[in-house]
Amino acid sequence: MKKKLILYYDRECPFCNHYASFLSLQDTYELHLSNARESLQEIHTKCPHLNINDGMIIEVEGNCLQGTEALAYLDHLISRKSLFAKLHRLWSLPPLITHTLYKLIKIFRKAVLFLIGKKSTIE
Repeated sequence: MKKKLILYYDRECPFCNHYASFLSLQDTYELHLSNARESLQEIHTKCPHLNINDGMIIEVEGNCLQGTEALAYLDHLISRKSLFAKLHRLWSLPPLITHTLYKLIKIFRKAVLFLIGKKSTIE
């Protein structure tokens, strides 16, 4: 039986949406994509110590991970067949680099959402 992994992300963000659509996990995991804008109550129940506005969240086997921790976890599960998967190896770099990179991605996300007229916060 496959392990269930839920990815909570912002479906209104083009960057986040493309990331989620390209994510291809190994055969041992069943990926469920969940729009964080529609799943706030579920996120608060399952991951009460995390704020979705601080970055994407994954929930796997009762554990919740966010931001660079989530991406590093996913890095071990991704099928390595695509260019996207090879780029995902960035999340195995030292924490100082990955945290800086993640902050830059969050700034980019906010800018993109502003340009397309969407709110960057999920409420």
